[in-house]
Amino acid sequence: MNAISYFDAVKYFEDICKKNRLAQEHKFQFCTCSGIETLQEPLDKFRTTNAFFCVDDTNDGALFRGRAGGWYKKRTFTVFLMHRYTFNDMKQYAERIGWCRELLNQIVSKLIIDVDDLSNDMVYLDTGNILCREFGQYVLNGCTGLYFMVDVTEPVDLTFKAEQWQA
Repeated sequence: MNAISYFDAVKYFEDICKKNRLAQEHKFQFCTCSGIETLQEPLDKFRTTNAFFCVDDTNDGALFRGRAGGWYKKRTFTVFLMHRYTFNDMKQYAERIGWCRELLNQIVSKLIIDVDDLSNDMVYLDTGNILCREFGQYVLNGCTGLYFMVDVTEPVDLTFKAEQWQA
């Protein structure tokens, strides 16, 4: 990772979804959305797909100056793990939310390993504070799950280049 190209969260999490055995066993299908208000891809596939591993393709961010004087961009990514169940079947609900919880734990364990591996570009991923929230039992009419948010703080090159400006 360098100060010009940014971490590609969609690609990274898609790869995690494809390689995780629990996600594959329970047929979590990778997709994207543009926030919790517009879970468009899961809604489009709701009749034909039971499990969703959905990455929000938008993110909030902030530019800031670090203690040593360098500039950084902090971006927050949101990932939704959702699984359908038979409405009002509380046994099935508990099973499906359990799968989502376990998948979250496995994903976080992978994030921790990737951050500690200095041979890759994941050192800017903040695994010290991963926020998560479970949905109630009545989200999307027979779908349960959770979402988590992870921050990436990357250096950014803000060097002024006169050739980029008209005189």
